[in-house]
This record gives sequence, C-alpha cells and structure tokens, in this order.
Amino acid sequence: MTTMYFIYQLFRIVPYKGTSRRMSQIAVIAKRIRMAALLMLVSIVVGAIGYVFIEGYTWGEGFYMSIITVSTVGFGEVHPLGTYGRLFTSFLVIFNIGLFAYGISTLTGIFAEGGFYHLFKDFRMNAQIENLQGHTIVCGYGRHATEVTRELAKQGVSFVVVEKHPDKLENLRKERDILYVEGDATQDAVLEEAGIRRARCVVVTLPDDSDNLFIVLSARQINPALRIISRANNRADEHKMRRAGADHTVVPEAIGGFYMATLVNNPELVEFFTLLSNMGHSNVEFEELPVHALQPQFVGRSMEETGIHLLAQVSIIALRDEKGEYHLNPLPFTVLEPTWQLVLLGNQDQIRDFERKARRTDF
Repeated sequence: MTTMYFIYQLFRIVPYKGTSRRMSQIAVIAKRIRMAALLMLVSIVVGAIGYVFIEGYTWGEGFYMSIITVSTVGFGEVHPLGTYGRLFTSFLVIFNIGLFAYGISTLTGIFAEGGFYHLFKDFRMNAQIENLQGHTIVCGYGRHATEVTRELAKQGVSFVVVEKHPDKLENLRKERDILYVEGDATQDAVLEEAGIRRARCVVVTLPDDSDNLFIVLSARQINPALRIISRANNRADEHKMRRAGADHTVVPEAIGGFYMATLVNNPELVEFFTLLSNMGHSNVEFEELPVHALQPQFVGRSMEETGIHLLAQVSIIALRDEKGEYHLNPLPFTVLEPTWQLVLLGNQDQIRDFERKARRTDF
C-alpha cells in the first residue's frame, strides 16, 4: 500500500460503526484532518469569490490573491485594493489565523498520538486482520504467549495477538511482523475485532484463570467450530475449562514439574523431549494425516500388506481412532480404518516425502 493510496483511503473513511476500535480511532483522526482541509478550501474559495466581486479581479487573479492571503507569504497585491477590498482582506486574515491555529493543533495532536507513521501502520494492520481466514487468536502476550507466537511463526501459521497492558503493547509495537489488537480479550467486541468468527483456533494464555474461563465461554458461544486451547494455572481449574468449552488445557507448572523431575534420573530423555518439541534448532516435527486422505490401496488394509510404513523415512508412532484414543506403536498387521488418523514423526523433508507418496492427489 503506497503513501498516496493511504492518503486517498484516509479521506474516504466514514464514521466507523463496526466493532473495530482501531478503525474507530482512525476514523476520528481522519475526520479531524478532513475538517481542517475543508476549512482551508472554504477559505480559499471565499477569498477568491470576494476578490472577484469586490475588486473586479479575474478568477485567476482572485485565486492567486486568496492563496497569498491565506498562506500569509506577504507578496504584493495584483492590483491596489480599495477600501472594501482592504476590509475584506482584514477579515480573511483574521479568519485564517483561527484556521491556522486549528490546523496546527490538529497536526500536533496527531503527532502526539504517534504521528502519521503509526496511523498508517494501524490502518494497514487493520486491513490485514480483516483479510485473515482460518487464523489463530492468542489472548495475552506474556511469557507463555511469546513462546506460542514464536512457534506459530516458525510453522507459518497466521495469528493475531490480543493484549491490553501498555508495557506489553509496547513490546508488540516493536515486533514488525506481529498483528495485534489492543483491548481486553474478555470483551466480545475485542474478540470480534481479532476476527474470531473467521478464526480456526484460540489460544488463551492469561495469568488469571477466571479471565481464561470467561474468554473460553465467550469464544465458544461466538464460534462453536473453534478449537480452543486454554492455560490453566492449577489442576483444579482444568475440568472447569473443559466444561466451559476448551478442547485442550495446559498447566504450565505441571509440565515444568514433569521435566524437572525427569531430569533427576533421566536427563537424556528430557533432551530428547526438547528435541521433539522443536524448542531448539531441530526440524523434528509431528504430523497427523487422516487415513481417508491416503491413496485407496492403503485404506482398509493392514500396514504390512500395503508396506505403507516403508514408504519413507518416517515413523508411524501412533494411530488415533474415531473415539480419540491413541494406539501407540501399531503392529504391522493393524488395519488402517478410514476414520482413523496416522501420527507421524520425522523431519520436514521426510514427512513431505511420505505425503507425496501416500496422499491422494485430489485431497
């Protein structure tokens, strides 16, 4: 989006009646700029008309006189002014002093609020958020959310952060590639602004479980098809999150405790977990692939019969059935049912190679 296009759009913005508070703020600023520009135009037109009818100037001379009077550059008159012409010029100058003061205050106010750069950035960010489909909304931008957004960025998943605290918002403004909405995620209007009706997933990471519970309830009501992942700060609140509509709950302290306890006797195992979770520079990843997305010769037959487990250098570490239960380390004679999911482990190239050989081309 070029600067000229931004200015063009700025003058087209009408009072915003949607849920976007960012666009409402932009609309208010645009209204102030338009008002200053309109008053300037009115002053020039009135000045030109006055000089034409009072002093008998041509329209070109009247326009020139109006411009040099409004701009107060101090050039001489086209023709000597009469009494009424001087009186008209005096009133025009007085009017323009007020107009100049209004214009300066408008521009000063805009720059005090961040300037045209931030206005342009907010305008572009709002347009990007409104164009998102199937994205993820991350509520909060604390320590856990920072890791979530970093991993989502690595995976190429589009996301929007919702945050209300000024210090965390300042950190977000420093991140050029992160889309964010300023506001309280417990309010439906803020979730709407983040595009919750078009989103695929919501990750709730606030430190207060009551806020997390409220967001889960609101998100599930607004978009029943969402996948909701919520942080729970203690195990007692896990079942509440589930009943409220969360698909998955994460207790950071429990995960941290498991890792620390495992480090006592099995530190190498923790390093392997770290490798699998892709927390370092490894490209090891998990992938779920629906059985019905496989080529017909693999569906409804055993893995040994089709040789699917030998297609590529990936490990089929589990099968998930239609009830959501996992069958770890499936045996070669296990039949691949159409309603099941394959859980694959490998690096990115290995998994893509497996999908290229096993997946249906029309899926």
